[in-house]
Amino acid sequence: MKIYTMENSLIVNAPISEVWEFFSNPNNLAILTPPKFKLQFIQEPPSLMFTGQRISYSLSPFPGFRTRWEGEIKEVAKLKRFIDEQQKGPFAYWRHEHLFFHNEEGTEVRDHLQYALPLGAIGKAFHPFVKGKMTEMFTYRNDKVKKIFS
Repeated sequence: MKIYTMENSLIVNAPISEVWEFFSNPNNLAILTPPKFKLQFIQEPPSLMFTGQRISYSLSPFPGFRTRWEGEIKEVAKLKRFIDEQQKGPFAYWRHEHLFFHNEEGTEVRDHLQYALPLGAIGKAFHPFVKGKMTEMFTYRNDKVKKIFS
């Protein structure tokens, strides 16, 4: 299984406590996902993230295809990081580490994403498309966060 990685970094002009509060509320995933992906929670999650929490939703990454996703919060270190992993969904493997650092301009938010596609060679052939969709999601999220904290 080929594990791909993506990195993202964003400087937010706000204190780490405010940025953490926003990112650690699972309901804000709907705000940070492009509307065209039509994210819908299966069951609305509590507003406070905790280790072991399961979050279930569906989304449509492209027209005509809807998929269900169940993620689990594997680790929470308040004001520092949290890790979510896909338990059920379209990826063969998904681990997303969200990191938060104080800096002179406010807060740096870093993402370290590891993922694998299903279906062997067929999945590998679709990787450029999938990577493009994920880049689109990070770009949307970065722009949205900048607007929220401006």
